[in-house]
Amino acid sequence: MSIAFYGGLGFVATPEPGGAAGPGTLLLGAFGQSLRLIPAVGRGLAHPEDGPARGLVLRLMVADVAAADRAIRSASPAGSDGTPGTGVGGAPLYRGPDGELILLEARGLPGLERVRLVVYDFDGVMTDNRVFVDQDGRESVAANRSDGLGVGIIRRLGVDQCILSTETNPVVMARADKIGLAAEGGVADKAAALTALAQRRGVSLAEILFVGNDVNDAGAMALAGFCVAPADAHPAAAALAGYVTLARGGRGVIRELADLLAASRA
Repeated sequence: MSIAFYGGLGFVATPEPGGAAGPGTLLLGAFGQSLRLIPAVGRGLAHPEDGPARGLVLRLMVADVAAADRAIRSASPAGSDGTPGTGVGGAPLYRGPDGELILLEARGLPGLERVRLVVYDFDGVMTDNRVFVDQDGRESVAANRSDGLGVGIIRRLGVDQCILSTETNPVVMARADKIGLAAEGGVADKAAALTALAQRRGVSLAEILFVGNDVNDAGAMALAGFCVAPADAHPAAAALAGYVTLARGGRGVIRELADLLAASRA
């Protein structure tokens, strides 16, 4: 029952090798969440409101809250709408098959399946915005390997990617080469650069997703059809973003974006 219930909310069962789905099964969600189903033991199992899940809320991130709402209600026992109360801000709480309380949270951007090109700022997106300088003036930065994995996932989805950076710095090109992306450095006007890039790539601005973190990205973000900002972005960039990642700059922003894009094409 629980596996079918959470399957209706977009979670995929991954049973142990050679075993069937059942107690102990790991369920994976579209946005990096995982649930481990274990046998429920304890008091009050005939009355879920008095069971061990009382007072605990399971927050589930889903791409479509309305669709998840319908799935929960259709799986609820006759005579119940599956909503025993409300959570913070009046959002409905749902009852799961084992008495657990569930709060749905919308994640993602509507229409992401239309994205054909992702454009990244470098500093503050692929890095944590710090720069390390040695005694000879040579600069270096730290990048996140999970972001490199995210670039590969997005590439396999058939979505083009590139970097537009204000900096003229060998580290930008070195990192771009490492993960197989084209990059432009020394870009003073990112809005103009994005327009020219769209023309060269044969895509419309409406089909571009721009990931930026600061005021110098605002012009490009205002033009792009989709905008994403890291959790620690400047307020001006965050205000323009349709989606702010849970990850901070240099801490998995692109990996999180890869999950969003993959979920939109599932």
